[in-house]
Amino acid sequence: MAAANYDPDTLSVGVLGRPHGVRGDIYFRPHNPKSRAFDDLAQLWLVREGQSRLYVVTSMRPVADAYVAHLEGVDDREAAAALTQAEVRIARADLPPLEPGEYFIEDVVGCAVEHEDGRSLGVVRATLWNGAHDLAEIEGPDGREHLIPLVPEFVVSVDAPGRKMRVSWQEEEEAASEGEPDDEEDAEDGDV
Repeated sequence: MAAANYDPDTLSVGVLGRPHGVRGDIYFRPHNPKSRAFDDLAQLWLVREGQSRLYVVTSMRPVADAYVAHLEGVDDREAAAALTQAEVRIARADLPPLEPGEYFIEDVVGCAVEHEDGRSLGVVRATLWNGAHDLAEIEGPDGREHLIPLVPEFVVSVDAPGRKMRVSWQEEEEAASEGEPDDEEDAEDGDV
């Protein structure tokens, strides 16, 4: 589950795992293991215990669903181990530009969610992957939790810098009541 503060300059792309070998290499586990955006990565920021530090990437090679990275100045297993569980962030400027209608999943966290008719639905508290697609965990104005699929059928727009997301989505009970036949119609049809 991702939960973070919006940063207009960097994007969280994964976390460092355990050391690999004795020369300072370390596993990098990207949030999207299928992305090839890290193959030519020159630098990254590591965030650990609230502190952020820029590192030069001296090598990054793909392995299974991860990468093995070597960072300048991290030359032994102990130095790599000290970075385990650090959040990995990269400059947004180093990423390909987004197409119209595209957004980074991390960017919806903290956005106010509004139905396309203008009703406030709450605030995105986190995102999660359900095996089919990402979901936004919304805390409604009444304190109830809602999960909204982050798919084009439901997400109308995301304004990450403005911290707003517009959706075409109805709460479960609203959707269920709209799909139920009218009682009077049932009585007329003899389907009581």
